[in-house]
Amino acid sequence: MFEAYKTIKALVSDRRGITAMEYAVVAGAILAVALTAFNALGTKLTTIMGTITL
Repeated sequence: MFEAYKTIKALVSDRRGITAMEYAVVAGAILAVALTAFNALGTKLTTIMGTITL
């Protein structure tokens, strides 16, 4: 019981985990922005390519 408490306390006080979580949040935000931009670009390209006639 006390070993589990010590382990949980050590994990909570470890700052490296928080830094890793911050990087994960930033990476997720960048990914969301990139996916939105690529989606918009793809829609524009589809429209442009659809209007080209040979």
